[in-house]
Amino acid sequence: MVKRLWSIGLFLLAWTFAITAQAALTVEITKSVATAIPIAIPSFGPGAPGQPAVAQVVRDDLARSGLFRVLSPTGYPSDPRDPSGVQAPAWANIGATGLAVGSVEPLNGGYVVNVYVYNVATGQQLAAKRYTCSAAELHMTAHHVADLIYQAFTGKPGPFAGRIAYVRQVGNIYELVVAESDGWNPHPIVHGTMPVFSPTWSPRNHRLAYVTYEDARAVIFVQDLATGSRQRIAPGGEITSAPAFSPNGEDLAYARSYAGKTNIYVVNLRTGARRQLTQGDSINTSPTWSPDGRQIVFVSDRAGGPQIYAMSADGSNLHRLSYDGNYNASPSYSPTGNAIAFIHRTDGVYALAVMNPSGGDIRVLDAQGNCDSPSFAANGEMILYGTHRGGRKVLAEASLDGKTMEILRTTEGQDNEPAWSHH
Repeated sequence: MVKRLWSIGLFLLAWTFAITAQAALTVEITKSVATAIPIAIPSFGPGAPGQPAVAQVVRDDLARSGLFRVLSPTGYPSDPRDPSGVQAPAWANIGATGLAVGSVEPLNGGYVVNVYVYNVATGQQLAAKRYTCSAAELHMTAHHVADLIYQAFTGKPGPFAGRIAYVRQVGNIYELVVAESDGWNPHPIVHGTMPVFSPTWSPRNHRLAYVTYEDARAVIFVQDLATGSRQRIAPGGEITSAPAFSPNGEDLAYARSYAGKTNIYVVNLRTGARRQLTQGDSINTSPTWSPDGRQIVFVSDRAGGPQIYAMSADGSNLHRLSYDGNYNASPSYSPTGNAIAFIHRTDGVYALAVMNPSGGDIRVLDAQGNCDSPSFAANGEMILYGTHRGGRKVLAEASLDGKTMEILRTTEGQDNEPAWSHH
């Protein structure tokens, strides 16, 4: 069901940090652009044993963006590894508009990856780059190659080299999982019988804040991904939820519930000094920062039901943004500053929607199943969120314009509460 922070149940359960094997996500493209760019990606040669080939990772990334139609390698006229083997007319004959050729070569126990990107119609080389990496980094390097190709043709940074965090539930076990954007290399940073909610990345991607339970109360922790060390937000005994890092990473906005009131606070992560931004008896929660750090958008029921509001980062200039419908919640500010994604109830379904920062131009992107927890990719062009398909909680990605969509799922369990990292 959709996350409603004003009605979270409390649990008192055992906590462990055991690490378990993880099933990678698989991607099912359900919607793509009719005018997708036809592109060919020859083999690049063999890569690291036990990993998907670099070319296949690149093909899969571009295909799931919905903006590219990857031509089948079975129809390729050749398998070039560098510019000397590129004959543009031969690729034009199979219908390719784009072409990316390259090589994967062993070097000092790691790899060198070379890539060259072409506009087949003009014969122009659009980009070329050389990457060096370890064997463990080769799959992520393939995402960087896909980003390079994406930017060469769209003029916008690609979203593929980011990481995602999400909550997996199998039976009564909850895990906070970190994986690459396609679900590769998943590993849990939290594992146990305690529910986990609302993961969010720090701007430098070295920490995750999330909500779990301790002493039967919702508690926010900020966890260092390299060391595993955790910082508890707010004194013991307080109920806290909905963390959101400021763009500079110095502060954390969150909701604090006390004496029947829930208000937005901001805490300095270095000094612990905190300030209260909202007042009164209404429920105020789900803060999200504008990319310049000057504004905080949040949810309040002060008008009778959950609606989206904005205020300056010091709590002044509070004003309402959403007026369409009686349920608008879970806002997420685009890192480019041009949109806010949120959950909008329409025809009894909790749908993924977007609006502009002033609250206008509301567009529903996915109303096929109850949605929750929208999170933007670093380029602001894709939104990762939770939804329901086939009676299960799954992750999904949709483009900001609503023209592309794909479902990310595993073979068992429930996946929800996703968050996309910053590049």
